[in-house]
Amino acid sequence: MADTSPDPLKLEAYRVAREAFHLELTRFWQRSNYFLVLSTAIAAGFFSLRDPRYTLPLAVFGLVVALLWLAVNLGSKFWLTRWEYRLCVTEKDLRSGMDLFSASWGTMQNDVRLGLGFRRRGAIHRAYTRLVLLKPSVTLMMTVLSLAFVGLWIAMLFVAVG
Repeated sequence: MADTSPDPLKLEAYRVAREAFHLELTRFWQRSNYFLVLSTAIAAGFFSLRDPRYTLPLAVFGLVVALLWLAVNLGSKFWLTRWEYRLCVTEKDLRSGMDLFSASWGTMQNDVRLGLGFRRRGAIHRAYTRLVLLKPSVTLMMTVLSLAFVGLWIAMLFVAVG
């Protein structure tokens, strides 16, 4: 009888990729939360300033922080994508058909549909399910938020200068 147990080296590679992906995801949210709090505090300070001498330096600082936040989000997404892809490749190599990280789009949507109990319910639940099935990217939304802060600070620079 043939041995069907997974190759220990491939199994270890999968574990490493999974742990790296999880670590990058955790770091993404920690970094984003840090920059969100910092950016919000700078904005609160800017909008509560009583002395106009400080508007320009604070607006410049806000823009620098927002640009750093955007760069950190993009760098984080690079590594998240890299490790997610390695998970897919390693999973397929380990055992075809596991469909965890390497599942097709149709399989993922079906899993989510079944998980949400896709059946006839009220209009709000059906609309909610349809929106969830669009799979909006949470990392993209956080990156768009950091980009919005870049736009805010560019506008506030014009306010401070003008």
